[in-house]
Amino acid sequence: AQRGGEKVALEQAIAAFHSSQSVIKVRLQAVPYDPYLDKIAITIPRGQGPDLFIFAHNMVGAWVEEGLIEPLSERVTPELLTSLLPQSVKALVYQQNLYGLPLAFKSLALYFDRSRLPVVPATMEELLTALKAQQDTKRGIWGLVYEAGLLYHHAPWMHAFGGAVFSPDGAPTLNTPEQVAALDYARALHVAHGVVPKGMSSFMLTSLFNDGKAIAVLNGPWFRAEITNKSYGVAAIPTVGGRVPKPFLGIEAAFVSAKSDVKDAATTVAMYLAGPEGARPRAEVGKQPVCHVATLDKAAEADPVLAVFKAQAERSVLMPSRPELQLIWSAADTAINGAVFAGKPSAQVLERAQAKVEADIARRGE
Repeated sequence: AQRGGEKVALEQAIAAFHSSQSVIKVRLQAVPYDPYLDKIAITIPRGQGPDLFIFAHNMVGAWVEEGLIEPLSERVTPELLTSLLPQSVKALVYQQNLYGLPLAFKSLALYFDRSRLPVVPATMEELLTALKAQQDTKRGIWGLVYEAGLLYHHAPWMHAFGGAVFSPDGAPTLNTPEQVAALDYARALHVAHGVVPKGMSSFMLTSLFNDGKAIAVLNGPWFRAEITNKSYGVAAIPTVGGRVPKPFLGIEAAFVSAKSDVKDAATTVAMYLAGPEGARPRAEVGKQPVCHVATLDKAAEADPVLAVFKAQAERSVLMPSRPELQLIWSAADTAINGAVFAGKPSAQVLERAQAKVEADIARRGE
């Protein structure tokens, strides 16, 4: 679901599209995030779903296997593709075919309250020292707030220590020494350093930051629309022991339904949204890090926050789009919570997660 400025920008882009021609009419429908995937999976096979829809690229593999999305390689002009960030196009290629058009890229970065932390140091070691000096947990003021029990938010540390969710040949790799080291680090942030609170939800994180009770938070570009605390800055995530933390990079894309009766029209709209006319309001009004290179470069010159997300994208790992990823999230989240907040040994919870994922993948293949 598009929120705040992103929603307004999408509406402006569609209004501009309507003004540019009189043949195709687009009707926008907002769907809350939680039921979104179920709606796609249920309505498209029945021929009742949307002709065109927007979502992150990590579902591509599963949607291709389920026959839900249309291949676009033969429908999209090479000129448009060469105007888009190469890694964003690559994210939408599955089994040598293009299955969507990239609109925006999203990753975590470090938001900070300038009134308590004027500058973000280059290293986590220095940052932790600064946060401990500023925080006051008895008054509910925390140093580093993020949804620490979730794989998506743990990914910067996982990648910094050399971990990955899959090996190069596609096998799950949750129980490696690198994964153990990353999880031990995440636990240290909560236990040894005492800067990370437990039980954070997205809503609570926003509330703490706006109330001046979070000195720094890990969050994505969507967070900008929720901030009322105007004394904030954004920085790339500092290094850990000389290693670079790399969040997952997600590509928000426009997909054409494989069951649509108007695939040509839907593709035309997708191309407009991805191209310069559609990217402009999304970058300038929606503050989105858009995938159209020329538009992104121009917007980043005028918007320091966009410039940071552009730089962070260079220090990120493209989220896998393998169907097996959907079987990893909850097992990994359980392991991370167990180690970080319940005091269970990292190696033990990761072995358990690995065994569960392997069993689930084996069952899936039956």
